[in-house]
Amino acid sequence: MKKKELRLERERWRRQEYRQEILKAAEKVIARKGYSTMTMDDVAREAEFSKATLYHYFKGKGEIILQIIESFFDEISQESARIRNLRISAKEKLKRGIHYYLSFNQEKENISRVLMLDRSFMEKLRIFVADEKKLTSEIDRKFINSIKAKRREILASLAQILRKGVENEEFRNVDIPATVALIEALLQGYSHTKFWHEKQYSIDETTSLINSLFLRGIEKKTGKAKGE
Repeated sequence: MKKKELRLERERWRRQEYRQEILKAAEKVIARKGYSTMTMDDVAREAEFSKATLYHYFKGKGEIILQIIESFFDEISQESARIRNLRISAKEKLKRGIHYYLSFNQEKENISRVLMLDRSFMEKLRIFVADEKKLTSEIDRKFINSIKAKRREILASLAQILRKGVENEEFRNVDIPATVALIEALLQGYSHTKFWHEKQYSIDETTSLINSLFLRGIEKKTGKAKGE
């Protein structure tokens, strides 16, 4: 590789590292004081960068919060692909995927709670349900397209695991798209409502329960049920 190419590659990595440091700093500020009251000055102090440096990478806190959400999807997509490519059974891949998703949500639990209670942030999330053609911000359009692409990647990894499990006769022949949709709904639903549960379960306990219910169901296979 030529010197110029090496220099450009180093510069690319440096810019990426700076962006990640800014996003991590913003996460800490949001978790501490909320999105509405967060300022670019707060993020600059937390990241130990000048305000001018911040604006070199992000136009404002609205762009920062979108990048934080996008980075969440990116992390899940990368780990899903890694699990999909492991040389282990489809059953084990499914279990590890469930465990990772639950662990990731627990890791981001504090910032998620703060954001869900923040009116300004919830207003920002309206772009998820807005008609894409009516979005006037190029940043918003790019964000929505990126999120959709990463979500497709995540679900494609899950579909591939299920398909391989069917081929290897680990799983019975199921409707793959419908099964993917149900698993997604199950994991998201559990993660968003677990705060209301009287008893809190560990990630290992929850993984085992979800995995067991999904693989074996709750139907008793032998004998007749009472009242039949």
